[in-house]
Amino acid sequence: MKESELADKMKVVVEPLSETEVGCFDTRTQVWKSFAFDKVWGPDMMQSEIYHDVEPLALSVVDGYNACIFAYGQTGSGKTFTMEGSSANNLYGISPRTIQKIFYLLNLRAIKHQNDAIEEIDVETNLPQKPAFEFSINVGMLEIYNDEVYDLLKDVDQQALHAVSKASQSLQIRHSEDGRVEVPGLTKESVNSLSDVLQLLERGNSNRSTASTSMNEHSSRSHMVLRVEVSITVGGNPATTGNLFLVDLAGSERVRKSNVEGKEMKEAQHINKSLSALGDVMEALDRKASHIPFRNSKLTYLLQDCLGGNSKTMMVVACCPTDNSFDETLCALQFATRVRRINLGSAQRNVTSKNLEETIKALTSDLKMKAKAKEKAEQQTIHLKRENERIQERLSKSQEQRTHNQDDSKAIAVLRKSSTEMSARWQKEKSMREEAATNLENSKKELRSIQNQITKLNREKENLVSKLDSTENLLYNSSQELRKAKDDAAASKVRARRAEITRNSVKVTTPRPKTRERATPPLPSSSKSETLEVKKEVMQTKKEVLSLLQQHEPSKVKDIGRLMERWKGNEAKLLEKIEARYEGGTVNDDDEMSVVSHAGRSRNELALLRHQARMKRKNLGGD
Repeated sequence: MKESELADKMKVVVEPLSETEVGCFDTRTQVWKSFAFDKVWGPDMMQSEIYHDVEPLALSVVDGYNACIFAYGQTGSGKTFTMEGSSANNLYGISPRTIQKIFYLLNLRAIKHQNDAIEEIDVETNLPQKPAFEFSINVGMLEIYNDEVYDLLKDVDQQALHAVSKASQSLQIRHSEDGRVEVPGLTKESVNSLSDVLQLLERGNSNRSTASTSMNEHSSRSHMVLRVEVSITVGGNPATTGNLFLVDLAGSERVRKSNVEGKEMKEAQHINKSLSALGDVMEALDRKASHIPFRNSKLTYLLQDCLGGNSKTMMVVACCPTDNSFDETLCALQFATRVRRINLGSAQRNVTSKNLEETIKALTSDLKMKAKAKEKAEQQTIHLKRENERIQERLSKSQEQRTHNQDDSKAIAVLRKSSTEMSARWQKEKSMREEAATNLENSKKELRSIQNQITKLNREKENLVSKLDSTENLLYNSSQELRKAKDDAAASKVRARRAEITRNSVKVTTPRPKTRERATPPLPSSSKSETLEVKKEVMQTKKEVLSLLQQHEPSKVKDIGRLMERWKGNEAKLLEKIEARYEGGTVNDDDEMSVVSHAGRSRNELALLRHQARMKRKNLGGD
């Protein structure tokens, strides 16, 4: 991209996708379109790399072929730079590089021919037997301006003299006697080196019509054709001539973008018209029309031999990669795609009448070789026919054999079907057996695992049983010891109570009415006898308490067990209190309420009873 395009922030919409494919991005539809060509060069390709791909076709003129290379594209796309290049930094284009290589090849052939001639010197005459090798290169340069042909190498002074009537200096295009397109009066100058060619190019470009437009500061306003004629002469034989046409077409442009007026407007119209005629010719060649409109334009008329005659032709399409030139670029790529489909046929070497003898000899030799090949092919055909007959006979026999064995085939098919079904059933049963065996094995493993767990649990059970037995024994022993301790404690309490009762009975002055005197049994010497006596006393006391309750308050009989449990160890004191309550006996001052009344009452009731007892004692004390 140019610096001005970068400054305007233009976007790149054309990119090479591979060596043979280029992509074009449509900004309106936001879709990439791809185009395939024989070769795609990117913006980073050097001039030498481009020429490397063009070289084989361009150098075919050395062998006597006609060749044509023309650059096509919109204005400002780089066609002139591609064809001619620049001397700065050795950026020469296709034209100077091709002519330089032609000089190199011809000089190389001349040296080789000379060396071969020295090796074949006649001993008698001391002269070389091989004829001399000579060559010449003539260069002509013309332009097609406003559909008129002008010579660009005409003498400058003479051209300046007739500048006023330039139209009168236009050349005509004619067909020569041998049917080739020629331009009579075109200046052809002989060149001997690349420097001569560069001088001619500089002189011709100085005479070429150019102008400045909004699209291109140095816009070419004409089509330029550089014709290079290479003639080779060996001895006295006629010259073999090859013609190379290097065409730099004027760029197509849209007037609304180039902003041209007046003279430049007319030039743009003629340029677009000639390029449109070139498109019509390409379209006719593409559909192989019977009539090709070469005469619709001077450009197509001049390139008639290159496009539809005996020539090798290549078109180089230059594209602008920016989105500002998308429409022109898309048209150029579509035009190049249509041109790529055209097949012009094989080009033939230019052969003159005097060296026709050598050509006839070569053709005769070729014809003999083809005759031998034909004879050999006929023999092979006969052999193949015989082989075909034998094969057909074998096929017929095989067909008969198949017909006779049709029943056998059916039986075999039935057997095969039965075998397939049996095989399927067997496979199914096999899979079922394998599955059952797998399940059985899994069940066995689970059973063994459960048995191991049962064995382990049994062992744990035995351990627990043994621990339980030992614990029960220990508990039994402990309960025995506890019972013994309780009995000892109860006996001690009984003894202490008896001693207390004895002391209390001595202090009392008023005898208790209706109190049955109980004889205090003597204390046994052994603990066992004491325990039995205590139990008997407890049982006797319980009977007396129960008898008193049944006589005076039967509703309290059901609480006898709880009452005895509460007064355990103080049964004698309990009997005293019951007798004092129901038989008029005295009660100690610390007895706040009736013992029987304690059972089954709430705290409020008990508090009330205690208060009544205190008031009763106060009244008794006052009396």
